[in-house]
Amino acid sequence: MKALPLVVVMVLVASPVLGAAGPADGATHSMAPDETELAQVASPSNETIHVLDIPSSELARSTVEAHHVDLGPSLDFSALGASGQIQTGASIERIESATDDSTRQQLILDELNTIEQRAIALQSAQRSAIERFNADDITARDLLIELARIDAEARALDERRVALREITSETPDFSISSGRLAALERELDTFTGPVRTHAVSVVTGQSDAARFSVRTSETGFVLSVVTDGEYVREAYRADLRNRDQNTVSYEEALDIVAENYPTIYSNRAAQNGTNVISAGDSHRVQINYRDGQLTAYVDSGTGRVFKESQTRPLESITTRDNASGVRDGLALTVDRTYPGGPLRIQLNESETGDPVDANVTIGLEASQESTLLGHTGSDGTIWTVSPSASYTVTVIRGNSAVVLTTSPTPMPYVGENATDTENGTSATVTSTPTESTESTELTGSAGSVSTASRAGPQAPTGGG
Repeated sequence: MKALPLVVVMVLVASPVLGAAGPADGATHSMAPDETELAQVASPSNETIHVLDIPSSELARSTVEAHHVDLGPSLDFSALGASGQIQTGASIERIESATDDSTRQQLILDELNTIEQRAIALQSAQRSAIERFNADDITARDLLIELARIDAEARALDERRVALREITSETPDFSISSGRLAALERELDTFTGPVRTHAVSVVTGQSDAARFSVRTSETGFVLSVVTDGEYVREAYRADLRNRDQNTVSYEEALDIVAENYPTIYSNRAAQNGTNVISAGDSHRVQINYRDGQLTAYVDSGTGRVFKESQTRPLESITTRDNASGVRDGLALTVDRTYPGGPLRIQLNESETGDPVDANVTIGLEASQESTLLGHTGSDGTIWTVSPSASYTVTVIRGNSAVVLTTSPTPMPYVGENATDTENGTSATVTSTPTESTESTELTGSAGSVSTASRAGPQAPTGGG
């Protein structure tokens, strides 16, 4: 779909939505959709929210694992933060102490060159981390921590970039191209994301343990997590970039995002719903919509979305595709989703519909091992991120257990991979009581459903 007619306004101050971006950081465009049209738009809850992800043919590895506070990385992040502040402070003090304007100007340029060189080094470090994970030389935990470390350094470098921009404005008869500063900001953006930020919060003990989905290709990755009542994801695809060309305008970038994310775009907010920042070899398009926020980066050479982050409140997420099983008065429902997507597990009394609080485990069907997710709580609900392959959900209450085996739904890809049907839609459900030996064949909405029994339930053991 094409972007609807928009009123373009040049923003001359930092937008509260975009954070620290200032007037020297490139062209910022704030857009508002037609309010009459918005009134006719239905809620996106039951519509497809497309995502940037890795085609099944290019998927190298995928895991879903729980991560928690870790003293070693926690100390490393603390040291990294302190080091960044010290380096920035020392750089600015050295510049301000220059004995003449010529020396001051040269020091500013030297510091800017240093940041640009570090950005190149971070690109290499990120690529190396992905390659080592794909080669099974490091674990998913190691990869996540390395990506989080790169994120933290990139943010520290951007703070130094902003400090240099400010001190440059105070230097007589001297300036740095706003395009150069903005291009550097966009490049540092490549290494940051909300999932990596949350990973830092988890390993440093500022947030509770969480299950992270990690999916990689040869040069890209997708991370996702459920935390604080939200589903958060970020994706980066280096293979969709072409730095040798610069042919896509910011208007075209908005059209590209509108076509790739039609549901999000059609439900954008009437005020400050869309912002576009164009700099260097990419365009950052941020959309605030009724049920979340999208930040998509469009490469100026390929005209493709190569980086994405999305945040969606769990309360806004529903599904039309679920697997369910009923046994011994318990009704277990799994709202199926795509690999790495927001997975909802619901447990109720089958007759009254009242929510049931019980422990829930999940594990890959092929591994025969499960891990404890937690308990469903007073509302009978627990959220996590979906595995990338068939998985088994087990709920035990007293002497009864319900075991449900199902699989992810197809990935709702953006762009050229939108028709890739990565996963099937069949599901098998097994409900296991503690007494009785009868077996019944049923038919469910997600495919073949069966109920069976055995002498007594066996809780799955811990694992990945």
